Amino acid sequence: MTLELNGLVIPFSAAHVLVIGPDAEAFGEPAFGPPVYVRPGYPLWDGRGYLLPDEAIDDIGQRFKGRAAYTWIETRGDAFPRADAIGVLTSGAPHSVFMKELDLANLALFASTQRASAPVRLDLLLEALAVPDGYALSPVPPPDELVPFARALPSYRLAPGAFGALGAALVHKILLSGRGDLQVTFDDLDDLVEW
Repeated sequence: MTLELNGLVIPFSAAHVLVIGPDAEAFGEPAFGPPVYVRPGYPLWDGRGYLLPDEAIDDIGQRFKGRAAYTWIETRGDAFPRADAIGVLTSGAPHSVFMKELDLANLALFASTQRASAPVRLDLLLEALAVPDGYALSPVPPPDELVPFARALPSYRLAPGAFGALGAALVHKILLSGRGDLQVTFDDLDDLVEW
């Protein structure tokens, strides 16, 4: 299952940030996008990378494809360890495994320039949007298309007034901490830069 989003993937140190919103282009030089093609995936227990499932087949032979496959994997996959997950590795090679071979607790999102090209793992979602609420950085729900996969990465709104070195420091803090609950006001930013 591949989702098409109007966004940019921006490299940030060794991480990749998906930036959406009307001010996304002002955040930095993108590696690619728009559009960006996003796919969820699960790590393989044997350490061979991630499987990006397209299909799941339960123990009695019922087939689930696309979004229905992810819904089934997320809600029932752990109850059916011998069920099949069929998809591709991040290299693009077709692959299938038993459900018990996937680490279902660690959902990740991957992005690519085309539906079938090799993806990069996303580490953060930023909505670049100015809102008159006084926050330079605040947690937000992901876009509707990504709500079922919200646990895969932190999602924040970063106001354009916080771009630049301060914005980079905020993004760095999020990436280091992995937290999804940070809030920073513009007053907090002013306190950081007072002499």
